[in-house]
Amino acid sequence: MNIVFAIFQRELRAYFDGALAYLVLPIFLGLVAVFSLFFQDIFLAGRLEMRVVFFWEAIFFLLLIPALTMRSFAEEKRTGSIEMLVTLPIKEEEIVVGKYLAALSLVFLALLLSGTYPLSLASLGELDWGAVFGGYLGLFLLGAAFAAIGIAMSAMSSSQVGAFLLSLTVCILPFATGYGLNRIPGDILPVVQYLTFEYHFSNLSKGIIDSRNIIFYLSVVALFLHLAVFQLERARLK
Repeated sequence: MNIVFAIFQRELRAYFDGALAYLVLPIFLGLVAVFSLFFQDIFLAGRLEMRVVFFWEAIFFLLLIPALTMRSFAEEKRTGSIEMLVTLPIKEEEIVVGKYLAALSLVFLALLLSGTYPLSLASLGELDWGAVFGGYLGLFLLGAAFAAIGIAMSAMSSSQVGAFLLSLTVCILPFATGYGLNRIPGDILPVVQYLTFEYHFSNLSKGIIDSRNIIFYLSVVALFLHLAVFQLERARLK
């Protein structure tokens, strides 16, 4: 646990020592604000709800999280420090979990900073806090899944740009498929629907807290973190 915490601290410090966190987080919050208030005015519906904001936060997570995770292992490979890292008496799982928790902390910080939206809406009238809680839980789980994918893709790539593009592609396919379910044949629709990120996020953002949605996201996290560990094990054996 001490090793995981040390790696977590090292990665979190790297995010804030450079310009990445200071650049990516304000851009994310700014894009969410612009698209929620100007391109799809949250007040036009005539009722106080966060679903428009949650939608745009989920969309821009597709850019934010691959940008945060792309350096995790790709930068180590570029500088050659990955060889030193895998030869240390540290388990691959500890390296992956430490880096993952650092990325997840940035995701949590982004959501925390966006907390001004429900507080502002609540000052204007009655807000359904159950749906707000469900939406933020859905966003956190979606972000956790995206972060795990980003860590795995960074472990597979030797360049940050390559890691970003791989992460974006792997994240966007199961997310975008949720908006095209009407084109899926009926006999396989339940399976495809369950495998889409948007379906589970949409349920949670309505305030429907279903353990199946939570299990789905945790399974995605476990799968891709295992893939990242496998990539490190391969690097150690070379």
